[in-house]
Amino acid sequence: MNTSAQHQESPVKAQRRQYDEQFKRDAVALMEGGRGRTQLARELGVSIWNLRDWKELYGAGSAAVRPQARSAGGTNAGAASTVELTVQLADMRRELDAVIRQRDILKKALAIDSAAPSP
Repeated sequence: MNTSAQHQESPVKAQRRQYDEQFKRDAVALMEGGRGRTQLARELGVSIWNLRDWKELYGAGSAAVRPQARSAGGTNAGAASTVELTVQLADMRRELDAVIRQRDILKKALAIDSAAPSP
């Protein structure tokens, strides 16, 4: 019996996403700042296990805390980090969804009100 035919790989391989060190450090900083792990993982599109591992590596109590990595172009102290921007984008999308739902409800209410005969 040919066992290699049974264990064929699928034609589409899942690509493994890689995150830079600054992204990981920012995610840990948000967690240590009080953001919930599950919520943050959902907002950033990573698993809670990634966050757990990153916290062990870069958290305040870790022994492997290294100085912040700098990009080749230098760092801008006033610039928002990628993680902060991702979280802000997720918050804005959630708010937009809520506003769209409210608008749709108001449209339906207006249609019902205008269709009702006046006394």
